[in-house]
Amino acid sequence: MEDINARLTKLGLVLPPAGAPKANYQLLHRDGDLLYLSGHLPMKADGTLVLGALAPEDITNTSDNYLTTEQGYEAAQHCALNLLSTLDSYMKSQGSDLSKVCKIIKLFGIVRSHSDFTEQHLVMNGASDLIGEVLGKDVGGSHARSAIGTNTLPLGIAVEVEMIAKIN
Repeated sequence: MEDINARLTKLGLVLPPAGAPKANYQLLHRDGDLLYLSGHLPMKADGTLVLGALAPEDITNTSDNYLTTEQGYEAAQHCALNLLSTLDSYMKSQGSDLSKVCKIIKLFGIVRSHSDFTEQHLVMNGASDLIGEVLGKDVGGSHARSAIGTNTLPLGIAVEVEMIAKIN
């Protein structure tokens, strides 16, 4: 865990407190050595959510409800921090820590998108890059991933990310 804590510090990141489900589901389900993490929201450290839809640059200038690819990337980073927080909280409840995560198997990202937006994959790089930097390339940086666009997401959020992780 020291390496992971050192990476967090070096990156200037702090894991937020683990959240709670926003409806009738579990944030994490364990099946053997696999952990399935439900969709996590882009909640910032101050508790606010990143809201809005991603849109091409020529459209983002027309309304405050539209976000750029870069803003979406940052929203996906917030999702990733919240996923790591849930993972860390679960591992601590088992008497362990994030060092026992041996592989991030897959991320699935849903990006609230204007009909002309086609950079969902670039938005999801925010989550992939952050998890790879925190957990290390071998554990967190070379996972399978899907990124899709949709016209709406719960609570008006911009991005939602799910994770499947393998532990020792």
